[in-house]
Order: sequence, then C-alpha cells, then structure tokens
Amino acid sequence: MFHFAAVSRVAWGQEDPFKCWQTNQQGTLNVLEACRKAQTRPVMFYASSREVYGEPIYLPVNENHPKKPVSIYGMTKLCAERTCLSYSATSLLDRSVNHLTFRFSNVYGSTRDLPSRVIPTFMMQAFRGEDITLYDGEQVLDFTFIDDTISGIVKAYTSCLDGHRELLGEDFHFVTGRGVSVASLAKMIVNLVGSHSKIITSDAKDFEVRKFIGDPRKSYKLLGYEPRVRLEDGLRILSERLAPSIQAR
Repeated sequence: MFHFAAVSRVAWGQEDPFKCWQTNQQGTLNVLEACRKAQTRPVMFYASSREVYGEPIYLPVNENHPKKPVSIYGMTKLCAERTCLSYSATSLLDRSVNHLTFRFSNVYGSTRDLPSRVIPTFMMQAFRGEDITLYDGEQVLDFTFIDDTISGIVKAYTSCLDGHRELLGEDFHFVTGRGVSVASLAKMIVNLVGSHSKIITSDAKDFEVRKFIGDPRKSYKLLGYEPRVRLEDGLRILSERLAPSIQAR
C-alpha cells in the first residue's frame, strides 16, 4: 500500500490548517486502519517529508536527527509518522501494520508537478521572461530529481517483496546530499533557458525551513539507493520536457 496522498505544500497548511490536519493525519489513520483490517496484511509505504526536522542543528541531516517541525505541514507529517509507529508491531496490537517511511526533499522533474512549487515557478517565469521573485533566496535546499526518488521507492518495494523484514519500521531519505541556494537555483534556470528574467528579492516567510541537506547513506547501505541526476542535468531534462507545452501556447 503506497500512501502518498496529502495536502502537500507547506503554504497550503499555513492557509488552511484544519484541512491539512484532517487530510494528512486523519487520512493516514484511515489508511492504517484499512491495512490493519485487510486480510492480505499489506506493507504500507508512507510518504513523509524533510519538513519533520524543522531547522537542522547539524548537516547533513540523517534519519536520527531530532524532529522539531516549524510549519503546520511538517507537524502533520511528523504526527502521521508516529501514528504509523502506533500501529506497528511494537505497540503489541492483535493485528499490526508493517510500514516503511520515506522522507522526500524538494522533488522536481515531473511535467505534472504543482505549478506553484519553486522549480516549476522559476522555470515557467524564465521561459516567459518574467521577473523571478525570491523570498530571501539564501535558503539552501536539497533538490532531488523525480527519477532518483522513484528509484528509491522501487528499491524499497522490491526489497520488501524479497523478504527483507529487517527493513520494516525503518525510515529512509531519498536525497542527493548536495545543498544549493534558492538564489543559485534561479540563476541556473535563467542561464539554462537563455532568459532575460530579472531576479528580485523579497522578505523570507517565517514558516519556511532555511537550510536542509539530507544524508543518503542509510538508504545507500540498506537499499542500494544512489542519486544519479545532478541538479544541472535534472533542470535541463525538465526544461526539455516542458518546452513542447510552452511552445504550443
């Protein structure tokens, strides 16, 4: 059972906290209860987020880093993770739910991505020659290409199919281990598409984490996960994927 449904943007959680809690927390509880009652006893793969850590106290962030989210979204994801644990075998339930947790970090590269997320926004603005607004721009984040993220998901899935029960209950990063500032990201995109867009700055948003670089070593050791797509290459691939739809407009 792949449970990836959510109110999936930090800003949306701040705008409508009730819906964010209802969807991310109650929704996860609904899926867990369905898994608990299912005769097939599925393994549940839960999609969480780097947002559970809040502002890191060390870098790169590994899976054991203290968790202190600063946004509503991050809080809902952390609570949902703990709800998964409450349904696991450690809670001594008559029927428990086996699960794995994935923590994603700024996944990009799909043409079906939300247009309001940072890379699609910058890419479309650059293609159109519009100004690109940075909310401070000094944030340093770990951007992960979607193909790499999917490879990690598939490796976890196949490992469970192959009977690696030692993975049950574990949490995994699918990250690159490389941090890039949002300002540098904007410049990369402008240069990539040959845009005349101007980059302007505005005040940072208080609920946004300013720095995250993930540690992929646990995923490599236990799953064989390796990020293969550099940010520069991933942006180029995305621009090529988006170009036909932009040119058709």
